[in-house]
Amino acid sequence: MNRCKWAKDDPLMIDYHDHEWGRIIRENELLFEALSLEVFQAGLSWRTVLHKRERFRIQFHSFNIEKVASMTPVDVDRLLNDATIIRHRRKIEATIVNAEILCNLLEEENSFYEWIQKLPKEKEAACKALSKLFKHVGPTTAESFFMAIGYFKPVHDTDCFLHQKGSMVY
Repeated sequence: MNRCKWAKDDPLMIDYHDHEWGRIIRENELLFEALSLEVFQAGLSWRTVLHKRERFRIQFHSFNIEKVASMTPVDVDRLLNDATIIRHRRKIEATIVNAEILCNLLEEENSFYEWIQKLPKEKEAACKALSKLFKHVGPTTAESFFMAIGYFKPVHDTDCFLHQKGSMVY
């Protein structure tokens, strides 16, 4: 079976490609996890992040938004000493700040998913809106996030078995 070149020969990447990437996510914690992992991925390979995802889940309380929002500078220092995750101060701090932002957003909105659904359907405008609200989220990170969660159709290689199906496979 042909799939995107970036997923070949790595069981975690193959599973992510085949069963997660581009599928619609509606749950707040899963959307927050996707956003956070995209922040950590900036400048690195997705493979690196994916292989550390389980440790990220442990260290960031399964991406429980309120628990992450309550993390302190002591937690940041602890995470900076944990070689099992990506140790980047600005990315760690951005994840905590983004949880705080999301807590505030959820006081006004029913869900992160519903907020996303209100964004413009035009790619550049949606990416700009996301980048404006969240920390350490530039246009590339925003676009990657939107593709990962199925908001934008993911770009599969033309010979990939999911090429024609895009995000419409559930």
